[in-house]
Amino acid sequence: MVNTLTAFGVHSSNVADPAHTIPLPPQHRSAEQSRPTAPPPKPPAPRRVARERPRHPPSSTRPVAVLVGSSMVRHVTLPRSETWCLPGARVEDVQTRVPEVVEQHPTASTIVVHVGSNDIRLQQSEKLKSDFTSLIQTILATGKKCIVSGPIPSVCFSDMQFSRVRQLHAWLVGHCSRERVPFVDNFGSFWRRRSLFARDGRHLNRAGASLLASNLELALEAHHTPR
Repeated sequence: MVNTLTAFGVHSSNVADPAHTIPLPPQHRSAEQSRPTAPPPKPPAPRRVARERPRHPPSSTRPVAVLVGSSMVRHVTLPRSETWCLPGARVEDVQTRVPEVVEQHPTASTIVVHVGSNDIRLQQSEKLKSDFTSLIQTILATGKKCIVSGPIPSVCFSDMQFSRVRQLHAWLVGHCSRERVPFVDNFGSFWRRRSLFARDGRHLNRAGASLLASNLELALEAHHTPR
């Protein structure tokens, strides 16, 4: 039988191989191929939480400790200490202010942090743990002592929020123990005690602030070493 290709004057060696197809010119390329690549999204700008003007005069012009936290510390005053209230602050916000705190208060040997309630609402447990780890490391790297004030279970928390704050409390207990960082257990002091909260059920009233101050003062007395 005569080869069909040979019969028509076409040799098999001249047949185009699909594996070696000549690329299409640019005008024949698909729209997806010719579409320019979008630039990567810009990283979000760093948050800058303003410090609220102190509502009480500092207890000392040469404080030995600085309390830094969210609006939960608004009415908290400690002996020979300065309070930095950062409304709406998250853990990473407090971390960014550590160098400023150290610079402005060179006589302070201890930094007490009370933060985390605003992070609970974000439902990012692993990030929250990572942020707390970085915060503690940042404080210790300055040569200052660190005291972590544990989370407070606000009476307005949903079941989900309560579960998350309880998990954070348990994790902080273990983490601070491993890092040999003093931890202030506030959970039992405030659990189901509506009389310690303001009308919104989230922030502390005067009685609640006074109880938190007592808890922190005891921790400072137990772990403070005069400079």
